[in-house]
Amino acid sequence: SKIDINISMKKSIVENLINKQLPYTIEDSGSGTQIFNGNKNNALSVGLDLLGVVDKKFSRFSESFIWAYKINRSPIVFDAQGQEVRATTSFTGLFKANWNNQKQGTEINLDGSAGIKSRISITPNWGIECYSSPFLNISDNNLPLTLDIYGLKLKTDININDSLQKSVVSKLTVATKELDSKISSFNLRALVEKYWLELKEPILVNPDYDLWLTADLNSARYSDLVSNNDQLGIKVGTDVKLQLYFGEKPAALNLISLPPVNFGFVDDNFNILLPVSSSYSSLNEVINKNLPKENFKVFSGVYSHINNIALSNSNNELYITSDFSVSILNFLKPTGIIKATIKPNFDTNTGVLSGENFDYNLETNSFILTIANKLFKNKIKETIVKNYLSFNASENINLAKEFLQKKVENVQVDKNIYLKSNITSLKVNTVSLDENNISVIFNIIGNSSLEISE
Repeated sequence: SKIDINISMKKSIVENLINKQLPYTIEDSGSGTQIFNGNKNNALSVGLDLLGVVDKKFSRFSESFIWAYKINRSPIVFDAQGQEVRATTSFTGLFKANWNNQKQGTEINLDGSAGIKSRISITPNWGIECYSSPFLNISDNNLPLTLDIYGLKLKTDININDSLQKSVVSKLTVATKELDSKISSFNLRALVEKYWLELKEPILVNPDYDLWLTADLNSARYSDLVSNNDQLGIKVGTDVKLQLYFGEKPAALNLISLPPVNFGFVDDNFNILLPVSSSYSSLNEVINKNLPKENFKVFSGVYSHINNIALSNSNNELYITSDFSVSILNFLKPTGIIKATIKPNFDTNTGVLSGENFDYNLETNSFILTIANKLFKNKIKETIVKNYLSFNASENINLAKEFLQKKVENVQVDKNIYLKSNITSLKVNTVSLDENNISVIFNIIGNSSLEISE
């Protein structure tokens, strides 16, 4: 069976980390030539220093050059690609700068984006690793500025990147550390191993029917990150052998350690092939326990009853023996033993479980039953097939699907961790029998998500 699920957490967890560090409005201000760009900064500073020797009003240029900006950011938007997820906010704002002495200045609109990018992976030992880093993109790092000094036009660039780095990136760095710590601290191995260790021993699913479940995890894999609605997640898949048994408790599985988990293809759903097997003796107990108590009508005034059914295998067909009794006008009550053969068949299209090639022999000391059997054997076969050997399982399968859905739709597996599942299909694939057991293979399809809340 293939069981693929999403391990996810609410986007609000990441949003809250960013919102705590990065307000919706960011502003800063300062003075001096340090905001000028590169070599132009040095050349301009040297030129202004020389002018300061001639004219003292230039000697305090640094203090006179004033700048300020104010930006507003948008809500966080998430995007998952491969093993990387981005939490991005866009921003717009205005930058102003002026030289007080000369009343010269400029203002330019700002726009860009900032956020966190995280790369998440699972180690072969089932540990979750998260490596996050902040990013900042500005439409124009270098804003042109022209200064008119004694008619001499000096061109330079204003570089606001350093200021934004201090205001934005430094705060996002704090958020990335919190995010990495939060994700990496989630002990996936301990969670999986807790339930995996319970699978060493068969699980008693239904004590009334002595129904046991065994599960053997063969391999595991993880795939790309996903971003759906309000969830961020990573796909994890396993290949597991599941088996249901009626009857005596099966032997414990020889589970030594969890298989390693590696990167590979993971689907969006689970597809379980669940064999339900029973020994003939165990199945006989279940059948006889649930046989109808009432008689069924053969003819007017003639009723029959079957009990003590015993199933076994004969040449890949089902061999059945049963006690048989007849009530004639509620006066004569002869008995006998029916020995029959039948080949079970399940129609996956109609959901009907039926018996093919049904035939029987009647062993009895009753003269009446012997004569009646010779005269009405075909009618008796028809009645047995109709009442006992033709069963539309569709309604029961739908009821089973609804029952399973209620059991798995929202299961708390740990504090703030819930397994949510949706079963989309439940059907019977095959019915088979061998010398010791009869088996029915169910196919269960659906999807699951292991959700982590705050």
